[in-house]
Amino acid sequence: MTGLAKGWSASVRCWGAGLITTVSTAALLALPLSTPSLAAAGARSVPTASVSASDDALARRFAPRIWLQQDESYFPSNVESLLNNTHVETHPDGDKPNQQFLVTNQPLGCDSCTGPAFLAGQRPDRSAVPAYAEVVHRTDNGLPTNVTDVIYWTFYPYNNGKRVCIGWYSPWGCVGGYSTFGNHVGDWENVTLRFVDGTPQQISLSQHDGGQTFPYGGKDVALAGEHPVVYAAQGSHGLYADAGRHTYKRLPNGDSLNDDTGAGTLWDTQQALKVFAWQPVGSFTGEWSWLNYTGRWGNPKSGCTFSEPISGECVLDDGPVGPPMKAAFDPRMQPLDGAPAPHGAVG
Repeated sequence: MTGLAKGWSASVRCWGAGLITTVSTAALLALPLSTPSLAAAGARSVPTASVSASDDALARRFAPRIWLQQDESYFPSNVESLLNNTHVETHPDGDKPNQQFLVTNQPLGCDSCTGPAFLAGQRPDRSAVPAYAEVVHRTDNGLPTNVTDVIYWTFYPYNNGKRVCIGWYSPWGCVGGYSTFGNHVGDWENVTLRFVDGTPQQISLSQHDGGQTFPYGGKDVALAGEHPVVYAAQGSHGLYADAGRHTYKRLPNGDSLNDDTGAGTLWDTQQALKVFAWQPVGSFTGEWSWLNYTGRWGNPKSGCTFSEPISGECVLDDGPVGPPMKAAFDPRMQPLDGAPAPHGAVG
């Protein structure tokens, strides 16, 4: 199958009052979709569904090369790999009583288990693995600007969590034992290149709930020709400009959360790049129908008793939301991660 509109044969399980109702996902997607407010508010003008030849060429010309860490076990994949092995269920999620989740057809096995084989992804040194490049011509109060972002969305079927001390992390080691938490089915990351008047100016790398932005062509991010060379952390796939250990959070018990990067397996995203132009959520068709989905890309959280009070995370976290629910997806002017907000940015 090439996408949701071509017969994603999953089912929707609606739980309530002891009754389970099963509806085909194809039927669900035929219904009007609730468009996220961030996309609706930015829809002053609608570009064509297909990407222009010049935008396609731009995205391919600067497609990043991503080094996966040498001990990586959970590789990227196309989105169909997850769609073909999941179904939609509704569960409470914060203030959303009926949040949609893509839940694995085969049980995981436990909160930190990865029973379904597809969660391992595809090694990009053995088969072509696509990245999804969104070309966004930024607007300011509905008017065109001279800023264009190319967002290279990368998808992994599984995010492996961190092994963390759940007692006291003393100078002599952990007192109280270790646990792994922050696992989740589905993982979206992105590399964004910002162009001003057609010239690359900045490169932004997503990392957990934030990220970093660097000057394009500067000393921080290496280039292979015109292609940025970046590093995806083992398990979490957060993106960094160099190889090494990156500590991104200190825990109250003395332990820390770290991302390790290295030059293990090279993923040249130009090789199987898929390019699309922004358009309002709910209007994508054909192979891009999955961009209409605004739920979570993975199972709901569980195993929260011990780890959530320490770290704010469960052994199994909720699956993440996909690109349409990210602010960067929308055409309005957006600040890059870690960079000052530009004039006209969404607050």
